[in-house]
Amino acid sequence: MERSIVRRALWLFFLPGLLWGALSRPSAALDFPGLPELGGETPADRAAFLEKTKTETTGITVGQGRRTLWVYFNPDCSYCHRLWTALAGTPDLTVIWIPVTFSPKASSLARSAAILDARDPARALEKNEESFNDDREEGGYPVSGRASPHTEEAVTRNTMLLQMWTGKVATPTLLWRTVRGEVAESVGLPADIPGTVASIAPSP
Repeated sequence: MERSIVRRALWLFFLPGLLWGALSRPSAALDFPGLPELGGETPADRAAFLEKTKTETTGITVGQGRRTLWVYFNPDCSYCHRLWTALAGTPDLTVIWIPVTFSPKASSLARSAAILDARDPARALEKNEESFNDDREEGGYPVSGRASPHTEEAVTRNTMLLQMWTGKVATPTLLWRTVRGEVAESVGLPADIPGTVASIAPSP
């Protein structure tokens, strides 16, 4: 109960900043049905978060492996960049990269939306990581103009779900189903990335 109260308080604190970019355009009309307040410590709670992640987010699929990893990431996050580098070329792995925004960085929403708006989002994400600037902690995908309201809404929706679960916009946040049939999560960069990958169950 205490954890839920803390998350609700943090959610109310961060919500205006999360929505500012998407709502600054008068024509942007956002509605987020079916996003209950999540959180909790039980296997059922984590399974619910994974199910919501599958059905309520917009992500970028990279790879065609039988094992699937869902990653909430920000294109200007250096820890997400480290994860991308560590996972690149991993055999038999599909990663669904779910872009989010955090309000302190002005380019965050714009870059996330620009990558989703690209003709080939997977290639745009690859370009972002290949040209990542560690000194500035900034992705390499160019931001020019403004993405469509629909795409900005998708990024904001992703962010809202992550915020409602973790109580903060923590990236990377990873979700996967283990070989034991449980749903596992890592809020932050895993200490043992190869071990994490090895624990992912293949699809039936």
